[in-house]
Amino acid sequence: MNRTLIFSAFLFLSITAFGQGIKKEVENGIFVTFPSTPKYQTTAEASSYEVKTENCYYMVLIQRNAIPNYTEFVKAENTWTEAQKKQFRDALLDNAVKGRLGYTGASGKVTPIKKGDFHGRKIEYSAINPATGESGKRYLVMLSVRDRLVSFDCIAMQDTNRAIAEIDEFLNSISG
Repeated sequence: MNRTLIFSAFLFLSITAFGQGIKKEVENGIFVTFPSTPKYQTTAEASSYEVKTENCYYMVLIQRNAIPNYTEFVKAENTWTEAQKKQFRDALLDNAVKGRLGYTGASGKVTPIKKGDFHGRKIEYSAINPATGESGKRYLVMLSVRDRLVSFDCIAMQDTNRAIAEIDEFLNSISG
């Protein structure tokens, strides 16, 4: 049998297996499919879901109170133009991205996105993999959801096509 055929079959099976994962509502109206049942943790400031496969580490972090005094903010926002709303949303997301990339000492490719009614950023960057100590690829989708920031983090444990396929499956499963 040819190696390409074997690899293609293996890749198809791994994607199909992931597709049978666990769909979770991680925030009111925001869903994602994990490859297996995630571990859930919560504090006063944030909640998180984590799961690890042979190829990747996934974490969804829900940061509460990203916009302090949200009730007052909503009242003020109702008087803003669409341009002012966009300017505020972009500043919130861009500062959150700068903070995340600054924390890892990395720079990356940042793309504005929208999932359902929610605006966000998709980030691709390289940083040290805590499991291997080597620089590895990371992928992040960050959404502004009411007064929260919801981050979908993916770390490739190995820089392989299989890991990238799993990450794509995870990030493409986000809906809102």
